[in-house]
Amino acid sequence: MKYKYWGILALFAPVVFVAPTVAQFNTTDPAVFLSGQARSCQGCNLQGADLSNQSRVNSQLRQANLSNANLSGGNFRGAFFTCANLSNTNLKNTNFSFANFVDANLSGADLSGADLSKTDLSGVIIDAQTNLDGVNLTGAKLWDAKTIFRPGMDLSTIPRDYTIESQRVKCNNRR
Repeated sequence: MKYKYWGILALFAPVVFVAPTVAQFNTTDPAVFLSGQARSCQGCNLQGADLSNQSRVNSQLRQANLSNANLSGGNFRGAFFTCANLSNTNLKNTNFSFANFVDANLSGADLSGADLSKTDLSGVIIDAQTNLDGVNLTGAKLWDAKTIFRPGMDLSTIPRDYTIESQRVKCNNRR
């Protein structure tokens, strides 16, 4: 009988002790996210935030405003930036491998030295000021949504449709 109660306690202990912690992983409050108490902050205004050298693996930052933010030197492996505004953001030397940037705004962003291997860049908005020097794009799905990057490819040969990019209002991530 004694072991039966211990067995029941063992089954419910994770619910009692882990559930409150899991609930803190997602927030819509930028202050909670910036303090590190939450893993995700979808739709948050993080404009100008300093997330440099932080590890936010698998973060959910869909539709977040990260314009003019600093994410340099961080680890955002597997993070979701779908429809996020990352315009004029410092993304130098950051790990974004396996991340999702579908329809994100990267105009004016500094991605020099960043790891974008195996990322999805379908529909991503870039411009002449977007710095792609030294970026690892190996295996990334590029902005035309049909080209997979292979070392040695000339990015200037990937077709761009700026008319479609300027009409991406569903994301509301234009400057």
